[in-house]
Amino acid sequence: PVTPPPAPSEPSVTREEVEALRRSNQELREKLIEVDGKAAETTKKVEQLDKQQFSINTKLSGQVIFSLTGTVAGDYSRNTALGQRTRLDLKTEIGGGTLTTRLQSIGLGLANNNPTAGTTAVSTLDGRIAATDPDGTTNSSVGMDAIKYEFALSPQTQVVVSANVGVADDFADTVNPFFDIGDGGGGAITSFASRPSIYYGLEGVGGGIRHKLSDSMEVSLGYLAGDGNNPAVGNGLFGGSYGFLAQVTLKPSENSKIGLTYTRTKNSDFTTGSTNANQGGDSNNFGVQGSFSLSPQFVLGGWAGYTQNQLAGVDRQIWNWAITAAAPNFGGEGNIAGLLVGQSPRVTFASDGTADTKAGLHIEGFYQVKLSENLSITPGIIYLTAPNHDVNSQPAVIGALRTTFTF
Repeated sequence: PVTPPPAPSEPSVTREEVEALRRSNQELREKLIEVDGKAAETTKKVEQLDKQQFSINTKLSGQVIFSLTGTVAGDYSRNTALGQRTRLDLKTEIGGGTLTTRLQSIGLGLANNNPTAGTTAVSTLDGRIAATDPDGTTNSSVGMDAIKYEFALSPQTQVVVSANVGVADDFADTVNPFFDIGDGGGGAITSFASRPSIYYGLEGVGGGIRHKLSDSMEVSLGYLAGDGNNPAVGNGLFGGSYGFLAQVTLKPSENSKIGLTYTRTKNSDFTTGSTNANQGGDSNNFGVQGSFSLSPQFVLGGWAGYTQNQLAGVDRQIWNWAITAAAPNFGGEGNIAGLLVGQSPRVTFASDGTADTKAGLHIEGFYQVKLSENLSITPGIIYLTAPNHDVNSQPAVIGALRTTFTF
């Protein structure tokens, strides 16, 4: 018979050894907790330094517009012009925000605002091409167009401070998609069709804040002074021309958006509409605008704006409205077809009897064709039934061909 081996004897462990092992585990646990705390503190410091570091890298982006435009019929000076607008944006990340410095050159004048001497051609801002300067600049000199700093107070709150030529859409949604693109570099051809007219009353030095209350509601507040950088008497942030904006933007669904806007302006203009409507004064402006995506290929929108204006003791009422329709990706990815029918700012009542004499319509169609990621071409046509809202003016037709390069 085979005798089985004896069972192994159990190792003997003393109480002292067990206590020593327990103490070692406790010390190791304490060391791990300490190391974990130091690692978390180090990670926090690294994140803070990453947010506060000064970036010496500046990103350059640019846009060049070639625009061929001219009036082919009506009471405008019939001078076809080819001009350009060039912008260079320098964006630098500083302190968790973005500093934007823009250089701009404009070499396209207002053919519809400079009639030939000795003629009876209408002079008006109605039908103004968006890529032009309302002051009529044509010398192509390079100037500082915008200096602004944008940063986030929180994930829901964005702030912008403008030291030069700030505008309302820096901090407010203009609720006009596919028409308001790149300040005339894309979308609609004219200033009137690009966005509701009451937004143009704000321009200059100041800033604004944009706060998202929820996924369906946003609030915008802003103040811009036209002569805010001039310390002379009658100018400055509060002594000269200015514009204040308060807006609530509602998003009832993923496919719709509504804006309710109030602006208070002094000595500022719409830069579009009749000459009579652009005389400054003190104004309370009320606007409602909406955009409704009925399908991925069709977006319906529009706006209505009402102004209570007082100019040299005269009480006046000014109205503007529009209905828009856009077909994104029409005929190809990135293309946009757009149509607008509306009425640019018009004085409908004046206590001294100087209201505009006729309600003219602004009808505009355009088709933006995306040739590549950096190049698009947009033919457009503008039909004005009564330029300058003047009963004595004849209907006018303005043609435009815009080519936009981006880099």
